[in-house]
Amino acid sequence: MLVFVLHCTWVTSNAYSSPSVVLASRGPDGSQNIIDDFREAYYWLRMNTPETSVVASWWDYGYQIAGMADRPTLVDNNTWNNTHIATVGKIMASPEDKAYPILRQHDVDYVLVIFGGLLGYSGDDINKFLWMVRIAQGIWPDEIKEANYFTPRGEYKVDDSASAVMKESVMYKTSYYRFSELFGGGQATDRVRQQHLPKQGPTLDYLEEAFTSENWIVRIYKVKRDDPLGRDHKIANAFAAGKKRKRARPTSRRKTLVVEAEN
Repeated sequence: MLVFVLHCTWVTSNAYSSPSVVLASRGPDGSQNIIDDFREAYYWLRMNTPETSVVASWWDYGYQIAGMADRPTLVDNNTWNNTHIATVGKIMASPEDKAYPILRQHDVDYVLVIFGGLLGYSGDDINKFLWMVRIAQGIWPDEIKEANYFTPRGEYKVDDSASAVMKESVMYKTSYYRFSELFGGGQATDRVRQQHLPKQGPTLDYLEEAFTSENWIVRIYKVKRDDPLGRDHKIANAFAAGKKRKRARPTSRRKTLVVEAEN
């Protein structure tokens, strides 16, 4: 009986005592590591964004963002309107240029995603993504189709074999943006999916990285305001990149023409 009580106490303290915003892991030597990325990110939101900033995230994190960051969200754990939840699903499932007008229409200032690929945290948004797609498809079946996010063989992949629709989605881009930089030129690996990422990582045009937590679990992106010249952000970025390349190009030295004098 005593052994049973001790076992129950150990299980309770190790498996059920950590709140969902504070994660814990064990090192090879048995030492406990506290992973505090959620509180870190919510504190950053609270201290570095205007009080009226609207955050778009999956509904799971709505109460946490409202309570700990004190910021309004597009949907939360109490959202009963399926269309509102589907709207967030559509944002995450769409390419940037299609998601941007929806974000602007709903006055969204920041997009927050949960990514566990670096640490091996399996409760991330990539693992929930198909539910977002399915809910969005229920409202917009002509625009969002679940089958488009699978490979031709019907596999859910994030590596080179992932479908073009998957790679272009806001969820994929915001999860893996700059991820390859952590591997020093080596092959980036998602430790949850156990898949190697493409060498060329995603780029962003309509969103810009605002904050990434210590272990990359929480990633926050700022929604760009309209371009002051009225240009599409993709065109504006391409123009800016062209100017940078032009400035960086080394100037060629003029050859001096030597003319020999006639005797």
